[in-house]
Amino acid sequence: MKMKKFVPVLLAACSMLAACSPNSGNNNKNEAISDAEKLSYAELVAKAKEEVGNNTVSVYGNSSQLEKAILAFTEETGIKVNNTKEGDADLYNHLSTAFQSKSYIADMVLLQDGNMLQSEMLAPNYLLNFVPKEAAQNVAADDTVPMAAVYLNKVFMYNNYNSEGTEHSLTNYLTNVWQLAGSASDEGHIANPSFKTPTTENVNMNFLTMLTSKEWVDKLTVAYKNFYHKDYVAESDYKNIGYKWIAEFLKNSQAHSSDGTACKDTAKAKGGTVALVNYNKIKDLKDEEGYGKENVANLTFPSIELGDNKVDGFGGFCYKMYSMVAANAKYPYAACALVSYITSKAGFENAWGSKAGYYSTNHTTTIASNDKELAWWKDRLVVEDPTIVAQNYGDVSKFVKQYEGK
Repeated sequence: MKMKKFVPVLLAACSMLAACSPNSGNNNKNEAISDAEKLSYAELVAKAKEEVGNNTVSVYGNSSQLEKAILAFTEETGIKVNNTKEGDADLYNHLSTAFQSKSYIADMVLLQDGNMLQSEMLAPNYLLNFVPKEAAQNVAADDTVPMAAVYLNKVFMYNNYNSEGTEHSLTNYLTNVWQLAGSASDEGHIANPSFKTPTTENVNMNFLTMLTSKEWVDKLTVAYKNFYHKDYVAESDYKNIGYKWIAEFLKNSQAHSSDGTACKDTAKAKGGTVALVNYNKIKDLKDEEGYGKENVANLTFPSIELGDNKVDGFGGFCYKMYSMVAANAKYPYAACALVSYITSKAGFENAWGSKAGYYSTNHTTTIASNDKELAWWKDRLVVEDPTIVAQNYGDVSKFVKQYEGK
């Protein structure tokens, strides 16, 4: 989803605030949340019904699927909920404006973009963290602070037709991320991978920012040696090898404005065309067989193709939708009940569960038949960490702007 461009000064200030704040990685709670975490879902719903009465709970979110979960929640509990869906930019702007003026706007929110969440919402304590009692058994600890409900993934894909366009015979085409960087003279180099401009798609900027952190610097260093058969030697132009990969990848890539369109274009393109797009976009492809057609059969996903061998470096990026409670919520118990429901098996499956490319943080949920488990993807993709992203976002975004369009 698109985000408005924020002025560099604001971005830098937000990053410094998140880095310096004692609430970085925020797990702040209020009295109601602390009490709610002791209650089972049934007990929480009972308390929420008493709290809300015949009034209406307010929810803000960026997912069209959220409405399905809310309707099911209301049908099950009788608690009335009004859901306001907005794009990322409007969502953060409206929430920030209301919270800064100490005005009530929402009880619960569902939002993505780890940098903005950490810098704009968690650092100033506008949103608080609630971990459902059931989450201890069903949700990984690293998905509970802040409380994540849903993962989405952006993965590398390539058109698997041969150069003649006669058969699906292109295999093992992308095995190392340095094929997408470097220069045309590199053996195995892949030119013009398609990537949505990170200055208009904040989750893509978050992805690039994560590559400059120690974990991914280490993995890029290993991948570099495996690809070039020599050790990486530090260069004065780059703070670390993550910056080098970013610069070379951006110079080599072509920008697209829509992941959905890019997925379709890659399926219809010539063999060897590569893109990094949301995996969930395969749901929009037509079932037309043949070269130049919109068919998922024309696409290969390196992470899936290579299996246990994995793409050297990473096979893409996964990011989260976070379910949070507003610090000034009118109905905090109801907000907590909604978080609990959305992160439950029933809540997820009522909203997202039938589609590939959406993953509940609750490991008991059923995934789409043409997909892999969340844990499988997390082992192969760069995983967004809001604290790391917020600490480094300002530096990386400034660096990225030098290379976009080159």
